[in-house]
Amino acid sequence: MNALILFDSQYGNTEKIARAMAQAFPLTVPVRLERASRIPKLGTQGVNLIIVGGPTQRHKMSAGLKAVLESAPRRSLQGVKAAAFDTRYRMAAWLSGSAAKRIAHRLRRLGAEIIAPAESFFMQRDLPPEGGKRRHELEHLEPGELERAAEWVAAIATKAAED
Repeated sequence: MNALILFDSQYGNTEKIARAMAQAFPLTVPVRLERASRIPKLGTQGVNLIIVGGPTQRHKMSAGLKAVLESAPRRSLQGVKAAAFDTRYRMAAWLSGSAAKRIAHRLRRLGAEIIAPAESFFMQRDLPPEGGKRRHELEHLEPGELERAAEWVAAIATKAAED
């Protein structure tokens, strides 16, 4: 099995999740970690498992991640197993949106077999001084989210290897 983790990250939190996932794969599984903004189009040659994630921005996936996924031809992920994740605030998904659900939908349209429900990893909001604007650069992952990401991807790797 060869795995690809494709991610987008604006303030570094989603990148931390992606790196924790990459480290959680068994040493026998080659894992390629790609930032969406650094690749012109999705290349999945030799990839059996793709995990895609990014921040939820305005109820949707980031523009950079959307552009990479839309660059791939329809059905180009036929035979590839996939999973999607996002980072967002802890609240009902109908309030915050979920990039992961949109990513999973796009992966499915590209022909991938989704082998795990879309997953969200949660951020702690910045609490600015009264009257101040929220400072996104000061926000960080909730405690335990890196460990939860590693457990999530380990289960996905096991499922992908069994199928």
